[in-house]
Amino acid sequence: MPGQPTSINLHRILTLQRWGLISRRQRSEIFLGYALLIPSFLFLGLVIGYPLARSVQLSLNRFKLTEGVDSERFCGLCNFQNLFHDPFLEVYLKNQAIWVLGATFLPILFALVLALLMDRELRLKWLWRSVVLIPWMMPIATTALSWRWIYDRQWGLLNYYLRSLHLISDNVGFLTDKLWLWPSILLVAMWMWFPYNYVAILAALQSIPKEMREAARVDGCNPLMEIIYITLPSIRQVLMLLIVLGLIWSMNDFTTIFLLTEGGPGIDSTTLAPLVYKVSFRYYDLGKGAAIGMVLMLISLVFGAVYLRMSKRGET
Repeated sequence: MPGQPTSINLHRILTLQRWGLISRRQRSEIFLGYALLIPSFLFLGLVIGYPLARSVQLSLNRFKLTEGVDSERFCGLCNFQNLFHDPFLEVYLKNQAIWVLGATFLPILFALVLALLMDRELRLKWLWRSVVLIPWMMPIATTALSWRWIYDRQWGLLNYYLRSLHLISDNVGFLTDKLWLWPSILLVAMWMWFPYNYVAILAALQSIPKEMREAARVDGCNPLMEIIYITLPSIRQVLMLLIVLGLIWSMNDFTTIFLLTEGGPGIDSTTLAPLVYKVSFRYYDLGKGAAIGMVLMLISLVFGAVYLRMSKRGET
């Protein structure tokens, strides 16, 4: 049956075969189907299974390329101990929390407000609904590099227009000043990721029966009460799924912060994903880099399990 695990299907086939309820031709077709899946399983094992197993092995080994390519030695949990005793771990975790929470909730909040506006009768509604998807169409690297240029202290467009409007007298280092660092980064995250949330929320809003809203208005609900008591409860499931997906995506995002700041200035914007790269390919400590990656993967698996549970609950 579709959706059932392969092992259960195979067990049923063997049971039916035992009782003579499957003809030889049907048996050959069924086993041919499973045989055709073997290349896919081999490919998944090659591109996912082996790298994952190798990463687990590296996380349990001491392996620094500065000590030689043959210096890999088993050390158990030494890399995890080094990570948890890192004097800058608190900074990394604080940065990770700011990034994950900001890059998850800000796009959803902005998308919710925009979707509520677009769910009304507007002129050229089709045009505005299309325009807001432009940031989603742009590659992440292109978006991050464009914003890095906009934020540039010396040549950036943002500083130019702020000076032209006499709002500032000296150029601002949006990606170097601690006061502006995280707001500038999170603005980019909101710009990149709100369109996806907007599409999902708008679809959920349009699925709310009009009769429910009309009945609420007849009962005296103002627009704010309608949003609080009708709209938000009706799209609650969608919002929760978007939050969990946002947590997973932002948790593992490397490109945005690395292209904007490379984790700087210093380590002020270094999160766990860029830290894996820095430790592995700048400090050449592959063991510790793999250990950080394992921690990141385990946290993501927790959110992934929550997402699957919520998806399954939504289907029932």
